[in-house]
Amino acid sequence: MEYLLSEDFFNELFIGKDFVFLMKRVGDDYQYIRLNQAARALLSHEAIGKMLSTCTSSRNFSIILENYHQAIAKHSQVDYVDYAYVKSEVRKYETSVRPFKNNNEDYILAITKEILYDRSIEDKFLFMRSMFDHAFFSTVILSAEGAIYEVNSSFMEDFDLDNETVKHKLFVDLPIVPKDEVENIQNYLQRAAMGENIGEKLIKLHTLDKKERTYLLSLSHLMQGDNSFAIFLIMQDFTQFTQQKAELRSKSHGLEVFKAALNSATSIAVFDMDGKIVEVNDLFLKASGFTAEELIGQSYHLIKPRYHTEDFIQSINASVGAGEIWRGELCYRTKYYADYWVEAAIVPLKNEFGKTEQYLSINYDITDKKRMLTELKNIERTFRLITENTNDLIVITNEDGIIIYASPSYEIFLGYENGELQGQFYSIMIEDESKKAWQTFLNNYSGQTDTQFELLLKAKDGTPVWTEGNATVVHDPEREKVSQIMMVSREITRRKERESDLLYLAYHDTLTQLPNRRFLQKEFPKLLTQAQEQLVCLAILYIDGDDFKNVNDCYGHDTGDDFIQKFGQVLNTAVRSHDLVIRIGGDEFIIVLTGLTRDDDKRYTQIMHIYNRIRNELKKGWIIENHHFSPTASIGIAYYPDHGTTLNELLEIADQALYKAKELGKNNFYIADAH
Repeated sequence: MEYLLSEDFFNELFIGKDFVFLMKRVGDDYQYIRLNQAARALLSHEAIGKMLSTCTSSRNFSIILENYHQAIAKHSQVDYVDYAYVKSEVRKYETSVRPFKNNNEDYILAITKEILYDRSIEDKFLFMRSMFDHAFFSTVILSAEGAIYEVNSSFMEDFDLDNETVKHKLFVDLPIVPKDEVENIQNYLQRAAMGENIGEKLIKLHTLDKKERTYLLSLSHLMQGDNSFAIFLIMQDFTQFTQQKAELRSKSHGLEVFKAALNSATSIAVFDMDGKIVEVNDLFLKASGFTAEELIGQSYHLIKPRYHTEDFIQSINASVGAGEIWRGELCYRTKYYADYWVEAAIVPLKNEFGKTEQYLSINYDITDKKRMLTELKNIERTFRLITENTNDLIVITNEDGIIIYASPSYEIFLGYENGELQGQFYSIMIEDESKKAWQTFLNNYSGQTDTQFELLLKAKDGTPVWTEGNATVVHDPEREKVSQIMMVSREITRRKERESDLLYLAYHDTLTQLPNRRFLQKEFPKLLTQAQEQLVCLAILYIDGDDFKNVNDCYGHDTGDDFIQKFGQVLNTAVRSHDLVIRIGGDEFIIVLTGLTRDDDKRYTQIMHIYNRIRNELKKGWIIENHHFSPTASIGIAYYPDHGTTLNELLEIADQALYKAKELGKNNFYIADAH
């Protein structure tokens, strides 16, 4: 085509105001090949090489495509007329379409001329244009596909948009259209494009700052022949009306809910200025025992509050007479002269001029509450009589152990005044060795009722005081997680001291005060477990004093007893703090050495170190009644786990080793043979 019609030649050929387009058919579209000066001014030079579908609206494309295809099919010129909005003006155009072929490809030469209106039509148009621009409602002219031809000033002011920004954009693509309204609006536009007039549809739009607005939408179609070529859209701002309607509906609903709530929760009566009953609700009738017919129009004296002085009644009248709300407790009488108590609020009801016309009495029935309070006062009085005249320690705490009440006996036995304890944790009085038991109880009392335990308390001056208590958990049936703990305790310090003395005697030798065989049997499993966990060795030293019988024979049993005491003290001094010295009877002692290594050579070194210390301490001796004693001892040794794994096994093997040590002569030791 280049050799046929160059660009310069094309421009020379088509000089003037008419728009001339040379187009090449490409499939079901057309490509711009040449544009004269007028067409380039309309579409820009950059349109050359682009497709028709990308450079025009969908409406125009369908019209142009139909006529171009028709010209090629008939192979003859086709003329058609169209209207367009150009720079806010309506213009009429007539286009001639001429087909031809080149190298078996179809081309179109389209020449478009503007047809001028006469003056009367222009005046009518200007008048209609003025009406459009100055319409009070937001008005938009759209293509059949929903693209914006034009908007009026009201639309631009409503949404802070401008004509040129929105032109040719799809209405639903504007930033003022929320996503959830796109489908509705598209539906309305499609129906309007099909020729349907649509009126009074409420939609929600957004301003550019995302404030929601409500509009009443009306759509009309504009016809060209039998086809809709434009949609006329009118939008009326209904935001304020919608808000007012919603507020009114909300307030009305709120008032109804409030009224229903009041009617279901409290008894209500309305009195006029003369004290006559104007209205009562069902709860008031139920509480009083009267029927509505018996009360309406009657004086309030029919249910006049009882047990109230004239001064009290006058104070109520003075408050409501001054336009103030009165609140307090009243005792009414029923139809059958029974008393019922209410917590009342008497509210003056004023008209639009601020003058009181009626009184509203809102009454909450507290008869059961008053009865309960009376019973509680009686119970409290009885409780205080009991707690203030008993030697038992009585305390009430909340579920966290915070003291709510402490009886006067806490001051007697522990020196704390009630004011010092209230609001404090009960644990401040508990010694460390009992705190774990108390905390365990607090952590696990759920579901329990009574729990007994002993607690070591400390008095205000630091004196330890043992108590034996019974704790009762009182659960609140209405509040699942709320409970109170009442503990009644008695002081058992002397009993605990006696128990401690008896326990000591049970596990200690009365002569030397050293642990006895019973103590060894009780404690050895712990030492065994520790050795197993730490992978260390235990040693049992079976010790027998040499020639102890001679001491008794020569110096008497008293000296013999002193000798045994000194012998035990020396053994206890010679070993380490974590070792155990046991007297099992006569001059026989057991030493349990702990924490020894399981390495044979190193363990032998440890044993020899302790053995030599025992031997040297005995060699130093002691004086009893001016007699110096420097005894010796024979020692048999057995190891755990080498020689045995139980106490009885180890004692038996150590005893056998002691026998062999004595065979070697006095002042010797023997380590049991390995298995």
